[in-house]
Amino acid sequence: MKRSVLILKQFGYALAAVSLFACTDNPGLTEHADAFHQRLSTLLKLPEKRIETPKPEAQYPRKRDLAVPVERTSLSLLQGLSLSYCEVGQLIAENNSSLGRLKDGFNKYYADLKMVSALKACIDHPESSDIQNKLETALAQKESLLDASLANAFAYDEAFRKALSVGSSPLQRIHVTEYNYAVNALERFTRILERWNYSKEPDALDEMSKMLGRLTRSNYLPGLFRTMLDYSHKLDHITAQLPNLTKAGGCLSDPKPERAMKMRNLFNEVYIKVMQKDLAELIEQHQRLLTTLDTLQSIAPQPSLKKYIQELTSLSKKLTDSSVEFVRPWQKFFDECEFTPGVG
Repeated sequence: MKRSVLILKQFGYALAAVSLFACTDNPGLTEHADAFHQRLSTLLKLPEKRIETPKPEAQYPRKRDLAVPVERTSLSLLQGLSLSYCEVGQLIAENNSSLGRLKDGFNKYYADLKMVSALKACIDHPESSDIQNKLETALAQKESLLDASLANAFAYDEAFRKALSVGSSPLQRIHVTEYNYAVNALERFTRILERWNYSKEPDALDEMSKMLGRLTRSNYLPGLFRTMLDYSHKLDHITAQLPNLTKAGGCLSDPKPERAMKMRNLFNEVYIKVMQKDLAELIEQHQRLLTTLDTLQSIAPQPSLKKYIQELTSLSKKLTDSSVEFVRPWQKFFDECEFTPGVG
């Protein structure tokens, strides 16, 4: 999808190329929408001055709703066999160790892929001729469980869950360095996972672990998702409360009353100079994620997770639509009152 950046140009919108947590009292970047609403409410004597932001409906599905039961007995028929001549013996020992039993998330999926690869190699080993049937049976069983292993990786991996969750509060500011740190990690992780999913040949475990570590340390993407949801909600709320602005400003009188001038100044000072820039940057940052989110949605096996990722994918469109609807009555106000956007 092409990136679309919302640009206000003499009130004509030009489109370039067209939770998991409770509510928060910390408005972050969206405080400008609160300030706009409060000042306009006072100016027009509207009854409501505070916008309550509800808990976002979009939430990463619960672990128990995504998890798939997996039998861990698929390699039991190999217990007691001497497999030291191939990697399978070493992997069985590692997986049966105390640390091996603690593996979960994408580390566990990697271990399962690694075992499949090792079984294939062991089957072809000259010393496996007497136990080839057992190895082939074990391989078939292990391969049949790979989809469940992938599903459980998406269900349980804490770093990945955090990266794609809606945060507890919006961003305090747009930060390019922090954004790049998080989005680069998610992109590199996704490329590795896509390669694993296609070839079923595991590689680059150290790099994947490093990228998941970065995602664990970063709160930027959850904050970005929350900011976009909260901003859309607040813009929609303000738009729904607006009276006829031309009439409220008294623009049909001559000379124009002071109220109309204050309304013009409010829009110019808060929306055009501050909010519009923030909205465009939020949308641009989100749209860089679209390809990655589409890839993750195609890999995730669970329908509920696919649906949730699709909700995340739609955030820039939702915020764009909310912004367009918010500006439309102000465009009419400026036209009918013969004001110029950004001037006055």
